Amino acid sequence: RGKGTVNGNGPLRILWVGAGDMKGVFKNLFGPDNTGNDVIAVDLIRPDAKDIHAASEYAKEHGYTVGFEQGDAEQMKFKDETFDVVVCSMFLCQDFNPEIVVSEIRRVLKYGGRFGFFEHVEDIDKIIVGKIFGKDSVIRVQHYPEMTNIMAGVVRKV
Repeated sequence: RGKGTVNGNGPLRILWVGAGDMKGVFKNLFGPDNTGNDVIAVDLIRPDAKDIHAASEYAKEHGYTVGFEQGDAEQMKFKDETFDVVVCSMFLCQDFNPEIVVSEIRRVLKYGGRFGFFEHVEDIDKIIVGKIFGKDSVIRVQHYPEMTNIMAGVVRKV
């Protein structure tokens, strides 16, 4: 089992699930030090070419790459253990089975890799932690009821 580079050993391969129009790039979604990171954005609906171009240019200016691949989060075409990090934000509330999507996220995540989420699905932690990743995977999970019932966290594949 290959370890990811999450612990600071080089650039990261990052999967952004549910990228939508890719405007999340402009919110520094991928942190302040992105040097060399390779981000693949996935969504069912392809953003406009100008949005993909703008996100790609922004990423380049900030030292990383971002590309878009149209695809279904319930049936990702990536090989097992492809990514060091997977992120999604306000995505698991969409019209699909979040248990299947989180299982796919775990499948494409390298051992030791991290999954970061920011969701407003009630009890999403029961799927992410309780059913898919397990209690030993939790780095941090926090509930923000004052923010329209937001659940945010980071888990690692163990």
